[in-house]
Amino acid sequence: MGTGKRELQRRIAYEAARILTELRSDNVTHACQKAAAKYGVTRRQMMPSREEVEQALREQQRLLRGEQQPDVMQNLRLSALAAMQALQQFQPILVGSVFQGTADSNSRVKLHLFADTPEDILFTLSDLHIPWQEKQQTALFSDGSRNTLPSFLFSADGVVFELTVLPAGNPHKRPLDPIDNQPMQGANIKQLKWLLDPQPEHTDPG
Repeated sequence: MGTGKRELQRRIAYEAARILTELRSDNVTHACQKAAAKYGVTRRQMMPSREEVEQALREQQRLLRGEQQPDVMQNLRLSALAAMQALQQFQPILVGSVFQGTADSNSRVKLHLFADTPEDILFTLSDLHIPWQEKQQTALFSDGSRNTLPSFLFSADGVVFELTVLPAGNPHKRPLDPIDNQPMQGANIKQLKWLLDPQPEHTDPG
């Protein structure tokens, strides 16, 4: 990879991070598309990786938000853990900026849940007396399939949660990240507890 390409990817990454910070958004895909358009880039091969964008975003957050950022992340992850424990029968996986460590106070807690039908999720939300809004999103999977997935939004204690329902039976089958076409990374309950309180003598639970 030439120096010119690396420099262009770095600039796109920092511009995407600026967009995310300015708009108080966690939609990395949209920010990368806008940043790439600014530099006239249309080829996927010229785009920065998700890790490069997240690193640029962390640097900007340290400059702009200073010491507040770790507290914000901790509180969002604690909120995520509480929701995941309430929904543990659906094998919840925390994804997105709260998992990646790039969230701010406006970020959503995004969870992937595995259920036979979306109604299973709705019944549980009703039992928990949680009002929700429904939407749909399209996701690409590693086998080449493109599926429309139901999602549910709700708020609790000032935090917005986004639940995306995936078919039960294969919790290892995850949607592809549109930035790098790799399976979306995330944390289950055990892994999130480790992120909240890592023990030096233990390794990442995996």
